[in-house]
Amino acid sequence: MAAPTTPPEQPTRSWTPFYVLLGVIALLGLGLIAAQLVRHRARPATEPVPGLQGPAAAEAEGLGIAMGRPDAPVVLYEFADFQCPGCAAWAAFMTPVIKERLVDTGRLRYVYFDFPLVSIHRHAFLAARAGRCAHEQGRFWPYHDVLYGRQREWADERDPTDRFVEYARLVGLDAGGFERCLRSDRYAAEVTRSLRFGESLGVDRTPTIFLNGRKLTDLPTYSQLEALVREASGGRSPADTGAAARR
Repeated sequence: MAAPTTPPEQPTRSWTPFYVLLGVIALLGLGLIAAQLVRHRARPATEPVPGLQGPAAAEAEGLGIAMGRPDAPVVLYEFADFQCPGCAAWAAFMTPVIKERLVDTGRLRYVYFDFPLVSIHRHAFLAARAGRCAHEQGRFWPYHDVLYGRQREWADERDPTDRFVEYARLVGLDAGGFERCLRSDRYAAEVTRSLRFGESLGVDRTPTIFLNGRKLTDLPTYSQLEALVREASGGRSPADTGAAARR
């Protein structure tokens, strides 16, 4: 009887090319995800953040941007939108006079709150964030003046981001740092909280003014505002109180 023959040994299949292919696919996938994340980070936040509610003490939370003495007897809150023409008029004709005659004399503390009306002003949220990126470098009020002063220049642009960076240079900001701030989502939460805080106080238009917590139903002239401040403070400022104490 012939000896049984052993079947020829089948060649072992190498899995190395398969695993190499899997590795390449994985690396490509990770690269795509990373690229998408970079593009996401580079896209400026232009809308409120969902779900954020206004705090009870907004200024203490750093939502309001203030000028003037913390111990001033009267505090003015302005809720405003950088793309609002009425706010631009207030900024041009009222804010400088208020600063010179009331803020700088210690009679008034002025606090600016963002209230971007995104339903009608598509760049308002981005402009509010630009103001806060300028505030990060200690130049909010000069940047505030430029944004309002040049409102007609940027309001109708498709994307005013480059224009806002140009304005940063005009007011002496580190343009690179400002641009990195603006082309991100930084301060989106703060602007949203400021908006929600205004809504909780019944703000529904801009500019809206509060004086020592009381909402003014109409925008006052400067003379009317000065009379209200005089009435609220009893005609005194912290400097007057200090002088009286030293007598």
